[in-house]
Amino acid sequence: MGYVIMKRLIKPQYCECKRINLKFTKGGYLLHYSGTGRGLIVSKGQFIIEKSGFWSVSRKVALALLLTVPALFLATPSFAQTSPRPAILQKFEKAGGTVTYIGTSHGLDGWLVKNPKGGVQVVYTTSDGALLAGMLFSPDGNSITEAQLVAYHNRLTGAQSPLPGAQKSSGGAEKLYAQVAKAGWVALGNSSAPYMYVFMNVACDHCQAYLKELQTPIQEGQLQVRLVPYGRLPVNRDGGAALLSVADPAAAWAAYVGGDKTALGKDKATSAGYKKIDANTALVDKWKPPGPPFSLFRRPSDSKLMAFAGSPSNMMLLMADFLK
Repeated sequence: MGYVIMKRLIKPQYCECKRINLKFTKGGYLLHYSGTGRGLIVSKGQFIIEKSGFWSVSRKVALALLLTVPALFLATPSFAQTSPRPAILQKFEKAGGTVTYIGTSHGLDGWLVKNPKGGVQVVYTTSDGALLAGMLFSPDGNSITEAQLVAYHNRLTGAQSPLPGAQKSSGGAEKLYAQVAKAGWVALGNSSAPYMYVFMNVACDHCQAYLKELQTPIQEGQLQVRLVPYGRLPVNRDGGAALLSVADPAAAWAAYVGGDKTALGKDKATSAGYKKIDANTALVDKWKPPGPPFSLFRRPSDSKLMAFAGSPSNMMLLMADFLK
């Protein structure tokens, strides 16, 4: 996909971005992310950053950020879509088999495995890596395995919902995706359209700019955007809590970005709204995604989870990902 690094810096207002440091090296600047020690060489002049506080590169830096964040977010817009595979399943894959995560229930991660000869079986793994083969039933006798396979089939035919029980899995992107689905968010657009989650700070300039770029596909019914506000700065926490509290969040957001800051004033926030935004902030602290904005969605065509920071340089390429 066409994600590029812009050649100039935008200093966003009220953006609670990760700290980025620059060190000069021969042939370019070395970009360090949050003190991890990992970096990326970029050509001179592409970045001009070094300031304490909330500074960030411009909004079209998905590739640069994704190359420097923790291992969950890979160097492409796509990222690891399953719970971490136990050693026994890793050996199976190295031998030519395929392994697909199908959900978690009763503390067991479910997997659809296919051997090199085409044989398919459902297996379950425990938290310490042991493996069980066969069907899983609930205490009342219902087939959990059957429900997981139905959800897996739906996913292959365009469904974007999380896998059953994934929020309780051992970890990985499917767990994050399931937790985001249960987080505090508000929807912009048609409920029947493919959807994408966007982590954002309410008062962040480039979050607002990115969402303005998405207005056309939202208004044309091609996309639903689910805003996941977070933040600790008062302007972001109060505004985000208000966004999660008002009766018509789409109208309130439009008024806010149109200049009416009272649309998401502190007086509009409820205790429930504050509880939701604080939970969202805790989720961001836990997973440490790049951005904001940070976008996350399941691609309907092949069920892969996709993620990127900032905004794509080509909106048509992004929208192509939502075609079934």
